[in-house]
Parts: sequence; C-alpha cells; structure tokens
Amino acid sequence: MAAQRRIAALFPLVLAFLPIGASAQDWQGWHPSVAEATLLPKYCWGKFLGEKFKGPEFTIHDCGVGMNHYCPGLVALSRANRSVDDRTRQGYLFGAKAQVQYTVKALEKYPRCPIRGDVMRTHQLIERELSVLR
Repeated sequence: MAAQRRIAALFPLVLAFLPIGASAQDWQGWHPSVAEATLLPKYCWGKFLGEKFKGPEFTIHDCGVGMNHYCPGLVALSRANRSVDDRTRQGYLFGAKAQVQYTVKALEKYPRCPIRGDVMRTHQLIERELSVLR
C-alpha cells in the first residue's frame, strides 16, 4: 500500500513534465538536443554531449551525487522559457522544480560546492516563474 501511494504521488510529476500533446517519439526525456545542451553551462556538457566533453571543466566536482539532477532541471527550465502556452510552460517548470529541489536537498551536505550559488539562484527563479503562472 505504501509503495502504491509513492507511485501515485510521483505520477503527477511525471505527467507535469511531459509537454501537452507530445507523443512518445517527440519526447526526448532528460536528454537535450545538441543545440539545447550547448546553451547550458559547460559543467553540464559532459552529461549530455558525449566522450569528448569529459574533462574537469565539463563536470561538477565536490557537490555530491545529487548534482545529476541539476542539469536536467536546467533543460526543463530552458524548455519552459521557450514554451508558447502557459500550460506547457507550467509543466516544464514543475519538472524543473522537482529536479532542482532534489539538488538543493542534496547540497545540504556540501556547503562548499562551487556551483551552490547557481543552484540556489535557479531554484529561486523557478519559484518566481511558477508564482506568476498560478
């Protein structure tokens, strides 16, 4: 029963992140196009652009395992900012919020994370943008 409640609680987040009217083939999941990825900070490139972007400038260091959610959150935020209707925009913003909140929680154990300020500013930006849409 508890597992069913957890799944039920996650289901709206998954639906909120999907663009309205998107088919399974249209949806790229967490993986941005190459054009989208190059607009992200360099520390996200290693996650999305392959082997030639594996150096230290293309990864996030000293921030813990929760960082693997931050760059997908930035992808969702970017897609929200390019959305033409409020419903799709809100869906992407809720997806971004879930990913970035996970990162913020994980950062509690890493007060010296070099991108902590970026993460916190992104979190505040998403909250502000959602408050305008509600």
